[in-house]
Amino acid sequence: MTGFRFVEYLNDNPNTTYDVLATEAGITKARVCQMIALCKRLPSEITDYLMGTDDPETQKFFTEQKLRPLTLMATNDEKITRFNEMKETIQ
Repeated sequence: MTGFRFVEYLNDNPNTTYDVLATEAGITKARVCQMIALCKRLPSEITDYLMGTDDPETQKFFTEQKLRPLTLMATNDEKITRFNEMKETIQ
């Protein structure tokens, strides 16, 4: 979920660089890039859902490791379908 927070922060602070963000977060610039790239490759339906949920079980379930394969799918429809299938397993 941190990648989503990074994207929001950069949108709110357009003059901030990945270097500054990495320093503030205590991680490498490369890691910041990886996390932001993951978020940008997911359709807004998925990112909006993940950003809007307060359910700790859902937040814990959707790790970077589980979300990354979605970014390799050809279409957003495929990504959303698979994401919805994943959601059903936690309910």
